[in-house]
Amino acid sequence: MIVRPASRMRPRGMLRCRARAARTLIAAVLVLLLAPAPARAWNDLGHALITAEAVERLPEPLRTLLSEGGNLRRLQDASAAPDQWRAEEKKTHRGEEHYTSVEKPKHFFDMDALAEKAGLKTFSEFPRARAEAERIVGAEALDAFGRGPWAAADALEAFASALADGRTDDAFRQAGALVHYAADLHMPFHTTRNYDGQETGNPGIHAAVEVGLVKRYQDFYAERMRDGREEVAYLDNAEAALFEWLLAAHGRVRPILDADAAARTATGYDPGLKANKTDLDDLASERATPYYRALQDALAARGHPVAAALRDASADTARLLYTAYVRAGKPLSLAAVPRPKPEESFPWSWGVIGILVLFILLWPARRPRRRI
Repeated sequence: MIVRPASRMRPRGMLRCRARAARTLIAAVLVLLLAPAPARAWNDLGHALITAEAVERLPEPLRTLLSEGGNLRRLQDASAAPDQWRAEEKKTHRGEEHYTSVEKPKHFFDMDALAEKAGLKTFSEFPRARAEAERIVGAEALDAFGRGPWAAADALEAFASALADGRTDDAFRQAGALVHYAADLHMPFHTTRNYDGQETGNPGIHAAVEVGLVKRYQDFYAERMRDGREEVAYLDNAEAALFEWLLAAHGRVRPILDADAAARTATGYDPGLKANKTDLDDLASERATPYYRALQDALAARGHPVAAALRDASADTARLLYTAYVRAGKPLSLAAVPRPKPEESFPWSWGVIGILVLFILLWPARRPRRRI
C-alpha cells in the first residue's frame, strides 16, 4: 500500500468545507449588493423631484444648461451626494471617542433648541451671522443643533466660483450640495429638536413623511410642486432668505404632527415601531396602507403642509441656483470637461456574481488522482 504524504492529501471533507465557505462568501456578496439603501433626508426621490422642478423654474439659458444632455440627471445625482458624504464620514470615524462630525450639522438647524440655548423667547432674535451665533451659543451647540443655513451659503459661493472658473465637475458637485442643503432646510423636521416626533408621541413621523408618504403619493406631490410655477429672480440677500425659509418650514411642524396623531388614532398604526420599518419602502404593505391614506387625508385638511414644503424647496433652490449663476457672470457653457460615461447595460455586480458561481462549480469538481 502506498501512503500519500500528508501535505498532498486532499480528502473530500476538505473540499466540501471549501465549497461551503465559497457559498457563504457569495451569499454575503449578494446581501451587500442587493440590500436596500438607507433612508435619507427627503429621501433620494424627494431630492430628485425638488431638483427637477427647480431646474424647470430657472430662466434661460441656465434652464437649458442644467437640463440638456445628461445634465439634469447629473445634478440630481449630485443633490443626493451629501447624504453619502455623511455616511462615509460616519463610517470612517466610527469608534473615535472625540470625533465631531463636519458633514452632519450641515443638514439641519434646530431653531427651537438654539433659541433656548441663547436664552431667547423666540428665534426671531437669533443672530443670522455665523460668527455672532457661535459667540452666543458656542461651537458645540452649533455642532449639535445644526449649521444648515451657513452650509447652504457656503455652497452658493462655491458653486458661483466654480461656474466663473469653468470648473464643470466642481460646479456640479457644489450645485448638488447647494440644492441638498437648501432643500433640507425646507424639511420641517430638520428645523426642530423634535426631529422624529419623539417629544410629542409621534415617533417615526420623520421617515414616514419623507419616505413612506412621498413614495406612495409621488405623482400627487410632483404635480403640487408645479403650483405657482414662474421664473425665479436674483436674490439680493440670499443669506437672509435662507433664515426666512427656515421660519416657514418650522411653522409646518405642528400641522404635520397633528395630522400624524389623527392618522394613528384612526388606524392604530405606529410607523415608529421597528417591525413597521420595512413598510416605508413596501408600497404594497396592507398594514401600512390605511395609515398613509389617513395621513394624506389629514394633511389635506390642514392645507397640505408637506406639499407646500416641497413646492417651496424647489422654488427657493431655483432662486439660489440662479443667484449663483448671476454672481458667476452668467457663463454660457458648462461643457469644460467630458460628461460622465453612460451606465453600462450589464451591471458589474452580476459579473462578480457570475465569477463566484463559476468558481464554486469548478472548485469542488477537482478530485485528487488515486494511485493504485
